[in-house]
Amino acid sequence: MIKTTLSLAVAAAISAPAFAGHDDKPLVIEITSGLPQVENTLQSETAAVQASPTTDGGELLQSLSGVSGIRMGGRSIDPVIRGQSQTQLNILLDGAYVHGGCPNRMDPPTSYSNVDSYDSVTVIKGNRTVVYGGGGSGGTVLFERDWPQFDDKGYSGELSASYQGNSDRYELGADVAAGSDQGYIRIIGHKTEADNYQDGDGNEVRSSFESLSKSLLVGYRLTDLTTIEASYEKQEEDDVLFAGAGMDSPYADADTSRLKLTHEFEQGALQQMQLELYKSDVKHNMDNYSLRPSGMMKMQAPSTSDTEGLRLIFDARAADIDWTFGADIQNNERNAELQNAAGVVQRIMWPGAEIKQTGVFAEGEKALGADDIVKGGLRYDLIKAEATRRDETAGMPVLSSADIWQLAGAPADAGEQRTEHNVGGFASWTHRLNDQYTVESTLSRSVRTADATERYMARYTMTGDWIGNPELAPEKHHQLEVSLQGNLDSVSWSATGWYNRVNDYILRETVTAGMKNRDLYRNVEAELYGAELEAAYPLNANWQLGSSLAWTVGNNLDDDTPLSRIAPLELNSALDYQKDRLQMGVEWQLVASQKDICLSGAANCGGQDVRKTPGYGIVNMHAQYEFESGLSLIAGVDNLMDKAYTVHESRGDVTTGTSYQVTEPGRSAWIRVTQSF
Repeated sequence: MIKTTLSLAVAAAISAPAFAGHDDKPLVIEITSGLPQVENTLQSETAAVQASPTTDGGELLQSLSGVSGIRMGGRSIDPVIRGQSQTQLNILLDGAYVHGGCPNRMDPPTSYSNVDSYDSVTVIKGNRTVVYGGGGSGGTVLFERDWPQFDDKGYSGELSASYQGNSDRYELGADVAAGSDQGYIRIIGHKTEADNYQDGDGNEVRSSFESLSKSLLVGYRLTDLTTIEASYEKQEEDDVLFAGAGMDSPYADADTSRLKLTHEFEQGALQQMQLELYKSDVKHNMDNYSLRPSGMMKMQAPSTSDTEGLRLIFDARAADIDWTFGADIQNNERNAELQNAAGVVQRIMWPGAEIKQTGVFAEGEKALGADDIVKGGLRYDLIKAEATRRDETAGMPVLSSADIWQLAGAPADAGEQRTEHNVGGFASWTHRLNDQYTVESTLSRSVRTADATERYMARYTMTGDWIGNPELAPEKHHQLEVSLQGNLDSVSWSATGWYNRVNDYILRETVTAGMKNRDLYRNVEAELYGAELEAAYPLNANWQLGSSLAWTVGNNLDDDTPLSRIAPLELNSALDYQKDRLQMGVEWQLVASQKDICLSGAANCGGQDVRKTPGYGIVNMHAQYEFESGLSLIAGVDNLMDKAYTVHESRGDVTTGTSYQVTEPGRSAWIRVTQSF
């Protein structure tokens, strides 16, 4: 089938390490700044990537250097890039924004992305583009599909099956396409089921789930210069257990429709026009009684998140500059209620939260001779936010969402329509020092508006409160990034340093309110900074050694405390072997302890950390063989030494009574078979 390609546009100026296998498909990782005009551009070489089957896009991203994730159960890993997560990242699924339906992040956008159903994944660290929406201070992730390529027989396909021993997880998949350059139809389906897994100490972790995804894609060439493509995708998650939450999810469904029109121009400055429309509807429910022993109070929280959007993009070349410009619209509405088992509403948690975003953008790239490239972009976003159900009352005591916000200090008109005018952009300069060294510097500003939960959450109960702040100012991120790339005869390497000063950083903190805790949001001044190093060393024609180091620091400058959920120092090393149809690899991951924390309940701090997390080291191994018939076999063992460990950013395990995060899976052997035709 179509080869899966993973491109990482990171701080490295031209390119950096890349090599590995994901599942059975050869997964090429190209770390590039997207500056192809520089002559003799360094080609990507090697990097370690998790080879085992992944449950969703979040788990795939977590396996990349400099990217971590927040675990709450067996799937739905919430990605973190350079200490930033949630709506600090722009994540698009084949051009569409799919905002999750759970206020507690049981279903981040990546949970609705089956990796095998996409042809490429691009990760852009930091703010290096204005094309894919406002914000994106932490980065942009693009899961994309391509127009299929066919040979004379007019069809292609791939059937796959995998099994993972720890959790008895199996997956069946099919990806079949038929057509020609004139048009195509493509059908993709994946079914996955998993039981609870065991951690390295042999403890069972609540993590089982069922998942079913179905996609139908069609394309037609209207003229030699114009194509139209449409798709419909349905993702169904059932009986998903979460050790890191007080509830489980009986169901989470997403329906996504897309339409894309592309036209190429034969003459003039304009080269291409692309119009994209999408609509995603998410229905989610969580409760504390249908999938676990119920307590004294049976509660459920049905919710919806509906997003519709449009993107119009033009590519042009004028004055020896490559231009990309256009406009986009993204409208999201969320509703969530806290109900008892009989369906009686106790609280309206997302009270018709509407956030409408309209943006215009332009960026240009110009080569200044053979050794220099400059690139810049500018973006303006008009934001309108409102809670349409803010005055609707429920529960005992009878309170509206507006009443609950006022308990936390909001004014009487909180939740009425609020408008923002947000301006962001970037400028970068890439200079090739000589045939061996290239340096790049990027200066940027990005503005992220507060999301629906940060603005409008209104959960007020006897045991605890979670209250949004409709008066939050948007975050303003000002970043400086400098990279140096080297390509010597014996080793290729890159070194990147970055600093991010954030005005009005949106901080979630836990405070004491009488006999219970209350989660609130406020703006503070903050900083994030870090470094990333990568190197690749070919030992000979068949063996290659790669290594990467990532370091991140985050500080709340108002209160002189660390930011919560910041990844500790991490070193990944990989030794890979490839000869003819055989590939093998071993990865060694070393993670330092994290002692710079802000515990829940601590004064003047975010309070989202669980504990000081000890360091750990794990080893993963895999081997793959591709037969001439199109049959491919890949197998391996993750966490070979059966280590018991937790990722620092993960949620606390509320089901075991400990103060630890949800533990990662212990030793797990796995196998995957695919047949391409």
